[in-house]
Amino acid sequence: MTRNKTLATIADSANTSSPRRIETLFLASLSRNSTAAELKRFVAYVEKGGPTGDRRTALADLFWALLNGPEFRLNH
Repeated sequence: MTRNKTLATIADSANTSSPRRIETLFLASLSRNSTAAELKRFVAYVEKGGPTGDRRTALADLFWALLNGPEFRLNH
């Protein structure tokens, strides 16, 4: 994760909630806010820490999923 400055900055931001981090990832990658359903789903994923139990890794998973998804590929 440390190779990507955007992701590292978001993940390391002190006193920032998971919903705010997720919104920032959406804005950085897709130039839009998440929907209520997306935010709910991804907050649960990040708070759980994804499959590894690590919140930083879960944020990285989300970021790369956004960058590799069809919305990013077709719109950006």
